Amino acid sequence: MKAALALLLVVAAVPAQAAAFNPVELFRGKTHGTGTLKVIFSSPKVIEVDNEGREEKDGSVLLKQVIHEPGKPPRTRYWHLKEVAKNRYEGTLTDAASAVRVDVTDKGVRIRFHGKDHLDFDQVLEPAGPREVRNHMKVKRFGITVAHFEEVIRKQD
Repeated sequence: MKAALALLLVVAAVPAQAAAFNPVELFRGKTHGTGTLKVIFSSPKVIEVDNEGREEKDGSVLLKQVIHEPGKPPRTRYWHLKEVAKNRYEGTLTDAASAVRVDVTDKGVRIRFHGKDHLDFDQVLEPAGPREVRNHMKVKRFGITVAHFEEVIRKQD
């Protein structure tokens, strides 16, 4: 009896591990993001992003994004990502100049790709609740940070 009680106390004292963040689940269906883009030598801008994602028959993820930037017409871009190893995705983004790499950890997701005009994108998505993530993105050009984007993305359905 004492051994069983001691085991129960040890098990209760060990914190439960959080489940790994699943970007496919988050972006399946509709999500909406609101964020602030700060580009060097420019005033901050509020950016709205509407997303609609689905899982394809081959297990890949297709995400349609409509980006609303002040003073510009909405623009649409597409992400197409496929899991290539445990917790790792690769794919394409319509306005990227390279392949997209996505690494999943128990703390979030890191996304990296090269854009046009020698821009390097590095973003981290961190869970902020069961239906919300925070997006922290840095954009560099020739190794110098030229922009930051901070966004909250919420599941809509």
